[in-house]
Formats: sequence, C-alpha cells, structure tokens
Amino acid sequence: MDTKLIVIVGITGTQGASVADVFLNEPNWRIRGLTRDTSKPTTQALVARGIEMVRGDLDHPETLTAAFSGAYAIYAVTDFWQPFFNPGNNEKLEKGQTMNEFCFHLEVQQGKNIANAAAKVKTLERYVYSSLSDAKKWSKGKYTWVYHFDGKAKIVEYVTDELPHLAKKMSVLQIGLYATHWQAAPFLAPQKQSNGTFVLSLTADPDKPMPMIDTRRDTGYFVRALVQTSPGKNVLAYGSMISWKDYMALWANILKLPGGYYKQITIDEVDKIAPGGLGREVAEGWAYQGEFGYDGGDPSIVHVKDLDVDVPTTSIEAYIKREDWSSVIG
Repeated sequence: MDTKLIVIVGITGTQGASVADVFLNEPNWRIRGLTRDTSKPTTQALVARGIEMVRGDLDHPETLTAAFSGAYAIYAVTDFWQPFFNPGNNEKLEKGQTMNEFCFHLEVQQGKNIANAAAKVKTLERYVYSSLSDAKKWSKGKYTWVYHFDGKAKIVEYVTDELPHLAKKMSVLQIGLYATHWQAAPFLAPQKQSNGTFVLSLTADPDKPMPMIDTRRDTGYFVRALVQTSPGKNVLAYGSMISWKDYMALWANILKLPGGYYKQITIDEVDKIAPGGLGREVAEGWAYQGEFGYDGGDPSIVHVKDLDVDVPTTSIEAYIKREDWSSVIG
C-alpha cells in the first residue's frame, strides 16, 4: 500500500503534537511538520522520532507551497495568542488599534495564506482546519471581543467563499475548552479560600454544560477520524460535557478537598484583573459560551457519537486524576 503524507501546521504546539503522536502509530503514513527554524532543539527532537521537518513561515506564503507538496492531508491550526503576548508587536499597532484587533487580522491573514497554498496541492484529499465558532455572528453582535474565536471562523468563511475546490476537501475541527485552561493565567485557576475551600471565578453561566478536552492527548484522534471519513464535517471535539458548577464539585471531590465552588463574575471585573485586552477577550469568551453555547448553537455541528469511526477520548474526571495540581492547592 502506498504511503500517504500528512503535513501538520503547528506541530510543536499542543494540538499539532497530539496529531503527530497519533499518526506516528498509523501504518502507511508519514509526517511532515512545519517550523520557522529547523535548527531548534524541539525541531530536532521531532526529526529523531522520524518526522520530516521543513521550513514554513505562515507570514511568507511562498514557503508554504513547497512545504505542502505531495500532501494527502493537511492539518492546520493558527495561533491568536502567541503574537498577543509578543512585546515586539506593540510597535506594529496602528493608531487606535488594540492588540486584540492586530492579532485578529494577523491570524486571519495567516489562515488565508495556509488555505491559498493548500488549494494548489494537486495530491490533497483532506484539509482539516482547527477553528472555533463565530461569536459575533451567533450572538448577533452582543459579543464583539472574542477575537480568538472570530478570526478562525473568518478563515473557514474565506475557504468556503473563495476556494470552493479546497472547501470540498475540508472538515472543520472545533477544539473544546482545554482541560489545561487553568495553566494559562493565575486568575483562571481555582483560588483557595480562608476556610480551605476553592472558588473558580469566571463569567460563564454556572449551569451551562461546556465541552472540555484533554487537548494534548485527544486532538490527534479527532483528526485521524476526519482524515478517514468523508470531508464536509464541522466537529466539536471534547471528552466531557460538564457545567462549571459540576466541574468544581468533581474537582474538589477527586482531590479530597473541603469544597469546590463556582462564582459567576462580570466582564468588567475580569477586565480589571487582567487589563490590556486579555481580560476582556477571555471574559467575553466565557460569557458568550455561557449564553449561546461554545459552538454558538451552530446547527451544522457534529459530535463524536455521530462519527462512524472510533475516536478515543479522555474524560474530565480522568484528566483531573492524572494532573499535577500542586501549584493550585499547595
């Protein structure tokens, strides 16, 4: 049987690394990963595992054409947050432009660059893009600061509207809430109270079920499923659907803590905790998810139970049991 090539954009990140892990164990597949610097130790570690690593810069489309050559499948993910936390981008802001807006436009352009290059690959049969729901659209304009969702949705819209040939080969993978979300910033983790209990304070509805995924472990299985099945799917990837209130109760119970509780706070409160656009971005995101759902109520969403192939997933209970929480509980 001929060997098929999957090219992974973002192979050194959480999602891409998971995809690499899964396809390394798939017979008759070879993997090519993209990197800006082929000399980095992280890159060389992937080479040592049998992965072909080539230069690919999302800001320079000409590098992507060669990187995608011969691909049967491409998995692409774009990153809003890396440039957000890059201090060097402050000087690139136009007058009156927020960092959120800058990163939104940068991500959309990078997504277009990837798609344009992928559309030229004659051997391509499956294009899987890691996206999220359009918060501005599904909330009917109520939430306008969820740029890390909306940018990805705009990229899907671009492929659908401008690259119909590629759209016929595309499936969209909407990765649920990272089970490791609490590691991103201190205010996203449960906080210990004077009585020994813990409280998690976010803007989301306490009773709204949220899709949670062990991203590093499970993303690759979802991608494998979308490569194996027919294109045209819009899949929400998660291992457990659980409300924040129930999550905190489960978390405290597993860790044998006196109690775990959830407190719903306002967008303005989070904005003050994390100024500069970060707090507003995540707070509107949580609020949007709590009111309209993580997928915004998009009727085209497909769940893992609807796929006709096996997709191993990790429950949030299993993740909590396996994780090291010492930095939170002391």
